Order: sequence, then C-alpha cells, then structure tokens
Amino acid sequence: MRPRISPRQHVKNAVGFALVWLVAKVAHRVRFRTAGSVPRRGPVILVANHLTLTDPLAVARVAIGHRRFPHFLAMQEVFGWPVVGALARATGQIPVARGSAAAAGALDAASERLEQGQLVALYPEGKLTTEPDRMPGPARTGAARLALRHPQAPVIPVGTWGPQQGHHHIWHRHTACLSVGEPIDLSAWAGRTDDAAAREVTDVIMTAIRTEIGYAQQMWRERWDG
Repeated sequence: MRPRISPRQHVKNAVGFALVWLVAKVAHRVRFRTAGSVPRRGPVILVANHLTLTDPLAVARVAIGHRRFPHFLAMQEVFGWPVVGALARATGQIPVARGSAAAAGALDAASERLEQGQLVALYPEGKLTTEPDRMPGPARTGAARLALRHPQAPVIPVGTWGPQQGHHHIWHRHTACLSVGEPIDLSAWAGRTDDAAAREVTDVIMTAIRTEIGYAQQMWRERWDG
C-alpha cells in the first residue's frame, strides 16, 4: 500500500507550490519544450544539469507547468538559509549531507517520496557544473541507484541552458531555456541494483541530459526569432 500524504503536508505543498511559482517567475523568464512525458500522477524522477544556484527554480517551474510539485535533493547547507531553508523544510525537500556517511540517507528519503507517488528532482553531478564549456562533468551514481530501486518511476531528462553563475546572475532576471525529454529506457537493467549497473545507467542518464541540453541551446539561440 502506498504511504499516504497527510492533509497538513498537502497544505504545506500547496503554499510551497504558490511561493515557488512566484519566486521562480521573478528569477527567470522560463521557456521550455516538452515531449509531454511528465505524468500528472505517480512517481517521477527528473534529472537535470546544474548551471547555477537558482536554476532549480526554473526546473520547478517546469514541474509546476505539468501540475506536479517537485522534491529536490539539495545540499544540507540550504536548509540553514533564512526563509529559503524554512520553505525547503516545510515542503519536504530532501537534504544531502555531501561527503559524509549520511549522504546515502538522502536516497532513502527520496525513495519514500517516490513511494508516495511524488516527483523527485536531482542533479546527477551532485554539484554545479564547472566544465569550461558548461556541459555536465562527471556524475555520481545516486540518480541511477534511485532509478534502479524504482523501475516503475519514469526517469525524465531535462536540459537547461542560459543562466550563468555569478553576481550579475543573482541580481539579473534572465531567460532560462529548458528541454524536457522522453523517459529514458532502462529496461536493459531491469532487476539489477549492482554497482556495475549503477555506473552504466549513470552514463545513459548523462547522455540523455546532454541530448536535451542540445535542444535547449537551440532554443537559446532562437529565443529572439519571431
């Protein structure tokens, strides 16, 4: 039986839905293309590249555009920030204690959200992209392990392009282009949860994200057309 979400948590999610939508609208001009692959109900795993500290707001806009409320795996430090931390805690975002033995607990928490039929969003790199070309660098296996644990949850790649990290980025409302792809076919790894499968699935996930980044880049170049 799927765990039920309490009425109180539904209220918190509704308030968070409205606040995230408002803040995201202020922070970004979001343009996105979608294959219509994000289901309205049931567990979903969104995987994306990570260009800036605020691009989760753009990804949240995309999820909200599909009538879904996202639950991000976020670095634990965020939960100590004024206002943002309180909102993250209230809406069931998932802290990750990076570089510690407790980090694996974040996947357990994400599993609980999926078992409740919720949408979980995470960045396989586990940090901001630092490559000179702004394409994703080496990824960790957390997203793949979560996907292998929950084969019923579609894994949907999201490519983001446009925003750049820096002081100008923080104080400047900018355009973010996102491309949402089809669910990744992981049937070849059905029933496996071993380390080798996790590494192979990680490579497949990152290839799918890079493909969607290509579409997002095209949207970025064409954003002033028409």
